[in-house]
Amino acid sequence: MRPTASFAVVIAMGLLAVCTAAAPSRDGASIVDSGSTNTAGYTIDVWSDGSAAVAYQNRTAKKSFTVSSSLAIRFFADLKAARGLSAPPAHCMKSASFGTSTHVHWHGWISPDLDCPPDGKLTTALVNDVSAIRSAGNVTGAPVRSFPGGPPRLIVRPSPTQ
Repeated sequence: MRPTASFAVVIAMGLLAVCTAAAPSRDGASIVDSGSTNTAGYTIDVWSDGSAAVAYQNRTAKKSFTVSSSLAIRFFADLKAARGLSAPPAHCMKSASFGTSTHVHWHGWISPDLDCPPDGKLTTALVNDVSAIRSAGNVTGAPVRSFPGGPPRLIVRPSPTQ
């Protein structure tokens, strides 16, 4: 290889390294709602640039939405702070039919159940962030429908009298 060609390759590699290092990285987390007997759960994927998408358990399509940059920044800052919690997650009593669990999954860490009463400032901040993200995407638990048109109905007719 000629000296000028190798010099050009070195310069190109250096520029590529600088551009790659300067590019902002995009962080992401998932809010997972388990659903219940009566409502389908969902997963909301949230990115640090404010983009988000929700996928309901009983639907195939994802719905995209955005959250404000201030909410995205606060959410990831609160995740970073809450990740340092060393206390075991608290459990709470829930209805077998109506109870759900909501957790945030981020870099291998799973938050305490956010549907239980918060046990401190950091958990309260996450509960508030998740609530604001749900509102931004108009996300609610979807009713469970296992049969088209609703559950089958048994029509009982009086027996003929003789």
